[in-house]
Amino acid sequence: TKEQMSRVAIAYEPVWAIGTGKVATPEIAQKVHKQCRDILSSMYGEDVAESTRILYGGSVSPESVDGIMTQPDVDGALVGGASLDAAKFGRIINFQS
Repeated sequence: TKEQMSRVAIAYEPVWAIGTGKVATPEIAQKVHKQCRDILSSMYGEDVAESTRILYGGSVSPESVDGIMTQPDVDGALVGGASLDAAKFGRIINFQS
């Protein structure tokens, strides 16, 4: 229901990025996140689609976070291995948009 969707976050992680160190380009991440948002819109309406957080996961790093987070449909990041290094994680959570 629309009410239940207010408690949902969606995460996209390309299967080819899991444990590989490979990261999607910002354009690829945006394309998939936009598709997710469009599906949500068709299922629950535009208001739910716009308010649902869609996160990108997939080897997010200090080098990739800025480009990914500037995409309009990317609302956050799932950080894996980089979260184990305080300096890397600090840079990620303080990304520059």
